[in-house]
Amino acid sequence: MKTKINAASAFLLCSIGILQAQEKDSVTSKKLDEVVMVGTRAAPRSSISTPLPIDNIDAAVIQSSGHSSVGQALQYRIPSFNSTSAAVQDATSLLDPFEIRNMGSSRTLVLINGKRKNQSSLIFTQNTIGKGETGADLSSIPSIAIKKVEILRDGASAQYGSDAIAGVINILLKDKINFTEATANLGLYSKGDGFSQNLNIITGSTFKNGGFITFSGNLQNNDYAYRNGNVNPYWEAQTFGADQKEVDAYLAKYPDAQNKNAYPKKNSISFLVNTSIPVSERASLYANASFATKKVSSFANHRTPYWVNPANVLNAPDGFTPTFIGDLTDYGATLGYKTKTESEWNVDLSATFGGNKILYTVGNTFNAALGAASPINFKPGGFRFNNIVGNIDISKRLSEHVALAFGSEARREEYEIYAGDPASYYKTGAISFPGSLPENSGIFSRFNIGVYADAAFDFSEATTLNATARFENYSDFGNALVWKLSARQNIIGKKLVARGSVSTGFRAPTLQQVYLSTIQNVFNNGIVVAEGLFNNVGKEAKAIGIPSLDAEKSLNFTLGLGIQPNKNFSITIDGYLINVYDRILLSSRMNDKATIFDPLSNIGVSNINAASFFINGVDTRTIGLDLVANYRNIDLATGKLAFNLALNMNHSKITKNSDKLDGLNLVAPFNRTEEALATTSRPALKAVFGIDYSIKKWNVSLNNTLFGKATYANSGMPGANLAWNDPNAGLQSYLRFKPRLTTDLTINYNINSKNTINFGVLNLFNILPKWELRNLPADKTYDEVYNSVTFNGRYQQSSYDAQHFSIFGTQFILGYNIKF
Repeated sequence: MKTKINAASAFLLCSIGILQAQEKDSVTSKKLDEVVMVGTRAAPRSSISTPLPIDNIDAAVIQSSGHSSVGQALQYRIPSFNSTSAAVQDATSLLDPFEIRNMGSSRTLVLINGKRKNQSSLIFTQNTIGKGETGADLSSIPSIAIKKVEILRDGASAQYGSDAIAGVINILLKDKINFTEATANLGLYSKGDGFSQNLNIITGSTFKNGGFITFSGNLQNNDYAYRNGNVNPYWEAQTFGADQKEVDAYLAKYPDAQNKNAYPKKNSISFLVNTSIPVSERASLYANASFATKKVSSFANHRTPYWVNPANVLNAPDGFTPTFIGDLTDYGATLGYKTKTESEWNVDLSATFGGNKILYTVGNTFNAALGAASPINFKPGGFRFNNIVGNIDISKRLSEHVALAFGSEARREEYEIYAGDPASYYKTGAISFPGSLPENSGIFSRFNIGVYADAAFDFSEATTLNATARFENYSDFGNALVWKLSARQNIIGKKLVARGSVSTGFRAPTLQQVYLSTIQNVFNNGIVVAEGLFNNVGKEAKAIGIPSLDAEKSLNFTLGLGIQPNKNFSITIDGYLINVYDRILLSSRMNDKATIFDPLSNIGVSNINAASFFINGVDTRTIGLDLVANYRNIDLATGKLAFNLALNMNHSKITKNSDKLDGLNLVAPFNRTEEALATTSRPALKAVFGIDYSIKKWNVSLNNTLFGKATYANSGMPGANLAWNDPNAGLQSYLRFKPRLTTDLTINYNINSKNTINFGVLNLFNILPKWELRNLPADKTYDEVYNSVTFNGRYQQSSYDAQHFSIFGTQFILGYNIKF
């Protein structure tokens, strides 16, 4: 079914409020705690006095952070936001999974200027952060085009529909500029690799009648950065059943087994245009359009001679490394009309089109079933997703105390799976990445429509209440009705404010989760096995009795305080509780004979070692706390000093299996690995402490990010395949990442009003993830479990499955900005 999002009319953002985050002021804009969200329905409010929390990230922070992507800039600025890159994970290298409050990217809605951005066509299926999730591609928008990023940390399904259980990311584009600006950045890791070049440019014009148009573009190149580990000879021989002398000789020559544990090579270009043209004193046309294309090159694990024999196909006596290339295109456009009627009703009509397409190429490999006739390069297929959205949003302040908004959204979504070329899927398929079968390809679509009503009541300057209700209807799912109440109460004037909300929510399963079906090679204890990932509507699901996917439901609570004793010092504290029922997850790789293999064999499916499905699998509970504190404009010498502190504490757990699994008798449909990826895979505590100092033409920023502990039950660990609720599960071994603190230093020098140079050192002290093994069983040695987790040492820095921050260490950044 399809995710439905409410008319993302700008006035809705006002109803969810603003929270001043830990960011420094923009040079050209108001201070962030004075900024009023676009489309305000009620009286302007500061970040302290608004009903709900939003992190408000100014463009200057993103551009000066030194990070090449919006996602990574937010990763090191917003504690509740997490995003990290994975090495050697096939299609996962195309996009970095991201999430808010450990809820997965499928539960975070992304807007561009308040209008829904299309999802990616990719869904993550490897054992990495974000498994089973899809989400929008944040990297497709040129960073120089961004005015600010607003991150709502609260459930907003009643305002926006599906995808907003965890929150909303709204990217506001720059407008009304009358200059040209260009920024060039170079980056290099301290190991001398990963050289990056990033060029951003924006230009614009304003019109006498108040209109504007801006054009922006980005060109970016990133080279490989390798972080290989040395392979353990003994456990390598044990894993592959190989002759020890052969393995010893090979690893004496190639200690890392020629594996390429690498940050992928990326080449991308993106464009964006944003405009608004008044057509009368009361009306204007507005539009924006974006286009991005990206090529990402990465590697699969090197196939050693004792692993795969490449005889008569590849001339590779020392083995071969399959290559993986993804070609991604992301595009979107919005055209809208705003007017204010004679009776003071605000009307916003808009249409949005967006899409994402990914095509794969696999090289330097072969299909063993074809023998000498096999090609060595394959086109294994790909995916396409697009949506067309129509919105109408109407609002009016009826009186000094009451504002009303209502509207409707209609959306059509389409998802396509491209079949691979015949050689890519014939029998066992291309080694490392088999192609999609023709029977699994096709075009799938759905339609949904929603209506909402939103009322704001300002009982007094001290008391505000918002109420929202929304009804949705899906062509392939049915109906959903959700609501939200939020309130604000001044306790001591505007110096102490209480705020909170309660809401219900839903998330429709994405088309990708409903229809994706593929045979893929996955690793289990270092051995490649063929997994059948079968869709939810096919014969395989019916044979086993897997029910059709239903929508997730949620119940969200937020309660907080805002404290502002003076204009330069502020603190906000917000606690939250998120209950998700019938949560949609990708199941474990199930291989039980009676419940999986026998039913599949009865319908002629026998060429797999395991099977997985998207299922309404479990209920989860997430409880946490956000704290943000700012103290600025401190006089020091002849300059100004500012401090900011932000932290997120988060605890997630599975409370029970979904009722929708009753009667299936599946064996461990969600095992300890899946439990860890869905609940404990992100830091239980993440904190950011920043210091900014401005003096004359200099600005120095020191940003410290603490990544707290995170735990896993990696697929190679003893007991990882036990069901999450097995009585013995809590006694099994696990992997725990230790808390680590990274430090970013950036220095900006304003040569004059038009030229700025900046230098940065990201991860100044070269801090890398550190982990340890816990609860090792008596019949297992440390080395045995360690080598199982790291694929015999290939992934010693990060573990094979995932990591909770970057493994690439110190990076040097040099940049130059010019306006003319």
